[in-house]
Amino acid sequence: MKRLRIKESIKFFLERQFVKGAYVQLLYVALLIGLISLIGGLLVLPSGEPTGNLGEAVWWAFLRLSDPGYLGDDEGNWRRFISTILTVLGYVVFLGSMVAIITTWMNTKIRSLEQGFTPVAAKNHILILGWNSKTSYTVGEIIQSVGRLRRFLKFYGARRLNLIILAEDVTPEHVQELRSNPLIGKAADDIVLRSGIPIDPEDLKRVDSLNAAAIIIPSSSYTDQELVTPDVETIKTLLSLNAAAEESSGNQNFPYVVAEIQDDNKIDAAYRAYSGPMEVIGSNTIISRLIAQNIRLQGLSVVYNELLSHSVHNNLYCREYPEVNGKTIHDLRSAFPKAVILGLVRYNGVEPTPMLNVAPEFVLEENDRLVLMARSSSDIELKTNIANNPEPPIQIKEKLKVEEQSGVVKILILGWNYHIPALVRELSTYEDEYYDITIVAVYPKEKREARLEKIKSISERIRIQHLEEDFVNDNILQKLDISAFDNIILVSSGRILEKEEADARTIVGYVLLEELLEKLDKKPNVLLELSDPHNETLLRKYKAEVIISPLILSNLLAGTALQREVNSIFKELFTAGGAEIIFRSIQEYGLNPGQIPFRQLEDKASEFGEIALGIYKPNSLKKEQQLILNPEKNRNLEISTEVLLVVLTTVY
Repeated sequence: MKRLRIKESIKFFLERQFVKGAYVQLLYVALLIGLISLIGGLLVLPSGEPTGNLGEAVWWAFLRLSDPGYLGDDEGNWRRFISTILTVLGYVVFLGSMVAIITTWMNTKIRSLEQGFTPVAAKNHILILGWNSKTSYTVGEIIQSVGRLRRFLKFYGARRLNLIILAEDVTPEHVQELRSNPLIGKAADDIVLRSGIPIDPEDLKRVDSLNAAAIIIPSSSYTDQELVTPDVETIKTLLSLNAAAEESSGNQNFPYVVAEIQDDNKIDAAYRAYSGPMEVIGSNTIISRLIAQNIRLQGLSVVYNELLSHSVHNNLYCREYPEVNGKTIHDLRSAFPKAVILGLVRYNGVEPTPMLNVAPEFVLEENDRLVLMARSSSDIELKTNIANNPEPPIQIKEKLKVEEQSGVVKILILGWNYHIPALVRELSTYEDEYYDITIVAVYPKEKREARLEKIKSISERIRIQHLEEDFVNDNILQKLDISAFDNIILVSSGRILEKEEADARTIVGYVLLEELLEKLDKKPNVLLELSDPHNETLLRKYKAEVIISPLILSNLLAGTALQREVNSIFKELFTAGGAEIIFRSIQEYGLNPGQIPFRQLEDKASEFGEIALGIYKPNSLKKEQQLILNPEKNRNLEISTEVLLVVLTTVY
């Protein structure tokens, strides 16, 4: 026969009761207080008046238990002894237990509120599903997009911005990260955080997803759990949103969604998963195109870093001006004194079609939206009086050719992430160009080759060599013939989830590389991909170009959420062929060194069918003075033979 474990049974029973919450705990404490009062009353009952009966005795015991002030009123040794015991028990049971239970309940309640399990009741809000390295930057870009945000709120009839973020587990660290972002600051107090995962339909109801004006789904980092990739989670989220919209009662509109998909092969699946209005940002493709264009044109990353960050100077805006219908692009050249017209976006049905660097005589039609480069939304206000008095037409000359790569371009890639297969695919699209790529990384060679084999139709013009080594080891770099390469790319590791650790390897690798580059007469073009913008300051003493992937993607996500045309504009700029930003020497335009007003540069570029954006000084000692985009029209720019003109051209 088993021995009865009475003690363990009682402890287990009490445990099961106490976990039921504060109300049950208070009930048991009340029963314990009543039991102590009853025992105390029975013990003091024989001492006589004023506890002559059981009721009076129990009340006497309860008063001593709950209020220590009665201790001095008692007479007689026995009565004082019982009163002292009851007073001590009162401190322990009555006060101690009550304070402990209420404090625990309050802490649990506050923590529950902080985690954000309370459903929100909002309308026309901006919803971000998921928390990752891009979230705080995306929020900052939304808040800083004053002009776009104002028009966004006006379109939906909202008075103020309601921004809601769904994170897996809301913690005080999330709030602190938002507050520490200089683009957000005190605005973090107005941001609503809710706990949940985007792939759970119940969690989507918690953030009132169906009533959102725009939903942003940023992609998380890759992990070793490759069967459930970030793209799979994004598509599952889209399916959940689609099902919720279809099942909702009434004529529920599908909310507008901006989703980030890393693998280009899954973009079509994303569009099939959601029936409502949606823009998909192919993140791997975007970053790979930036890197590819920088390989072909050294210094271009500086231009795109400015255009893709509100924390710097210029940005692209897209806005409709009904009063200019029927006018030509040339008629509007002087109507925006503080902006540069890049072209327009025209809607063919529901899809926006960007038309950049169009001919000066191009006529604007109804619903066309102008694409402008400006410092702020206040700089894109139309000067109607100027638009009605256009300048004389410019005589167009024969268009200049765009210089193409010649010979075999040798590229050294240090590190590995999921942008590299997309980079190889992008380089394959450049016709008549040959590339010899060497990849040095600790990521297994077999897995790299397997990733690259999934690319459809890799061009035979691209040769790839793999080395399974750690480039942070200076001996490995010394064995490589650095001088034989035209471009060296250091990428942020895709296997390290912490952006600080991933950037640490990239930066240390670059410092080791710089020691070898100092000995060379002709240095290759070096490009770094970082994950944390704060780490860019560590490289100010060097001349390396930097691409900060999360910052670029955050700007695209935020800009596309507020204005759908933004995605199509940057797609047009990034892809091979069509409108492209390039550099021109002053000799190509037939200009002489000296001080030249920016207006004269614009006129000269127009003669060759191009648009002048600014100037680039590659040899400037200060990085902040390297690039001057959209200067004042009458500003005299110091032009030397080393200065390059930044222009928008069309590549056929």
